[in-house]
Amino acid sequence: MALPELLLWMVLAAWVLALTTAGAPRLKESVAIRSAVHETTVAFYRARSSAISRNRNVALKFRKNGPRYEWTVYADGNGNGVLSSEITNGVDPAIGVYLPWSRNDVFPGIMTGVRVPDPGSPGHYLDRIDDPIRFNSSDICSFSGMGESTPGSVYLWDGRDRMAVVRVLGSTARVRTLYYRRGEKGWTP
Repeated sequence: MALPELLLWMVLAAWVLALTTAGAPRLKESVAIRSAVHETTVAFYRARSSAISRNRNVALKFRKNGPRYEWTVYADGNGNGVLSSEITNGVDPAIGVYLPWSRNDVFPGIMTGVRVPDPGSPGHYLDRIDDPIRFNSSDICSFSGMGESTPGSVYLWDGRDRMAVVRVLGSTARVRTLYYRRGEKGWTP
C-alpha cells in the first residue's frame, strides 16, 4: 500500500471515529429514555392483563419512597374500584407485583429550567412540575375487567435534555408515547 493510500485510509478512519464518538452520548440518552418508556408501558400492560384475567378492577399505584419511585399492583377488594384509602386500610390488597424504579439514568420527572409544552394542550405549558404522575388527581391508573382504564400520564426525564410522556387513553387503555427535547417547540411521536 502506497503512502497516499495509507493516509487516505487513516483520514477515513479518523472521520468515522469522530462521527461515532460525537454521536455516542446522544445515542445513549436516546436509548435510556426509550428503555424507561418501555418499562413503564410494560407495567401498564401487566396491570391491564391482570384486570382482564381476574375480571375485576386492578390498579397500578405509583408512590414516591424518599427520592425514588415504586409501583405496586392492587386488586379491588370490595367491588368499588381501587382507592388509596382502601389500599391503606387493607381492603384493596397488593397482588404481589411490586416494581421499584431501578433506573438511575431516567426517572419520573418534569424538566426544570425551561417551560415544557403541554402535550395535551398546544400553546400551553406544563404546570405542577413537581407532579410527574397524573391520573386525574391521583397516582393510580386503574383498569377494569373489560380492559378500560383511568386516563392519565407519566412524565419521564433523563435529568438533562430529554423527556418522554407515557399516556394511557381512557376507554381503550391504549398507550401512546411522545418525546420532547429541550429547546424544541413541541412533542414528537
